[in-house]
Amino acid sequence: MTDNTNNPTPTKSRRLVIVTGDKGGVGKSTFSRAMIQTYLDNNQNFAAFDADMSNPQIKRFYEAECTVMPLDIFRRGEADISLLDELKDFIYLAEEDKSKSLNNVIDSPPKDEDKQPVRPDAKSLFLLELPPQSIQFFRSFEEEMGFFKMVGKKLDMRVTMATVINRTKDSVNQFIHLRDFCGDKVDYVVVKNLFFGDKDRFERYDNCPLVKELKNLNKPIPEIYLPDLIAHAYDYLDENNLSFSKGIEQSKKLSVQGRVEKWMENFKKSIEPAKHLLGLADVNLQSES
Repeated sequence: MTDNTNNPTPTKSRRLVIVTGDKGGVGKSTFSRAMIQTYLDNNQNFAAFDADMSNPQIKRFYEAECTVMPLDIFRRGEADISLLDELKDFIYLAEEDKSKSLNNVIDSPPKDEDKQPVRPDAKSLFLLELPPQSIQFFRSFEEEMGFFKMVGKKLDMRVTMATVINRTKDSVNQFIHLRDFCGDKVDYVVVKNLFFGDKDRFERYDNCPLVKELKNLNKPIPEIYLPDLIAHAYDYLDENNLSFSKGIEQSKKLSVQGRVEKWMENFKKSIEPAKHLLGLADVNLQSES
C-alpha cells in the first residue's frame, strides 16, 4: 500500500483531487479555483467536477476555460454515472468507438478483457469539489460502491482528499471523520486558509491527538496554506465572474491585477511541498516567477 502521507512518487498513473471541508465558507471554492488556474497555467490535461449545485463556482468562473462537469452528490446513484462513468470515458474509448479507433490508439489488443484502449486525448488528472454538508453522502457512496478501490483497480487512479479547514473545532472534527472512513485508501492534504488567521493560529488542528500521533510516527499529513486575497480584489473577481487569469489580464483595475498576480504566485509556492499529491509531481511551479 502506498504511504498516504508523504510519498513523493505515487504508484498510480492518474490522480483525482477531491476538495472538501464540509463547512460552508471555509474556502473550498477559492482553493479549487486556484488549483484549476494552476493546472491551466501549467498546461495540464484535466477535467473538473462541480458538485455544488446551489453555488457552482467552478462552473461560473472556469466553464469557458476548461472542462467542467456537474455532479449531484446528494442524489443516490447519480455519482455512479456522473462521476465514475465519466472518469472512465475521459480515459478510455467509449464502447461504440472501440472498434473503429482501436488501430489508431494501441498496437495490439489489451490483455485485460476489462480494459478498453486509452483515448489519444486521455485525461489523467481530475478535480472534484464537494459542496458543504456532503461528506456523509460521499461516505455512503464509498461504502455502497467501493469507489476508492474501483478507481484504483479499474482506472489506475489514486485519490487525494484535500481538506480546507478554518480554526473551529467543527472543522477539525469533520476532518477526523473523513479520515476515519477513508483510512489509507486515499492520500491527504490539509489546507489551512489564512483568511482565518496566521499559520500558527490553527491551534485546534495542531493540538488534535490524531495529528500529534501521526507526527510522532513520522507520518505527518502534508499541510499547505491558502493565502488571503484582499477583499477588494476578491470581490471584483466575484462581481465580474472573472477567473484568476482574467483578473490578471484585465487592465481596468491595476490594483486588482497586481494583487491577484502576486496571490497566484504565493499560492503556487504554498502548494509546492504537496504538489505530488495534487497531480503536479513533474511540474516546476516556480518556473514562471
